[in-house]
Amino acid sequence: MSPARRILLYSIIRVILFAVPFAILMVVNVPWWASALISVVIAGCLSYLFLTKQRNEVAETVYGWRHNGTSRDDDNDLENEALDRREEQSH
Repeated sequence: MSPARRILLYSIIRVILFAVPFAILMVVNVPWWASALISVVIAGCLSYLFLTKQRNEVAETVYGWRHNGTSRDDDNDLENEALDRREEQSH
């Protein structure tokens, strides 16, 4: 499965884990703010218990994107080089 699909699937599952308890609590007339709070706790616990593998895969994917050794921001690289030269000249 592609990394983007993993992230999308993980995100959809997390939303469902929140939406189902929220909908149930709203149907039984719990105030919206309490339903939201309880649903966040339930979704967090269920996610922690059952989505460990998916969470780790997504984390590894994002880490790889952030630390792949190549920079996508040429302007930032040029600015950093200029600042480095200025710092070297001042010492």
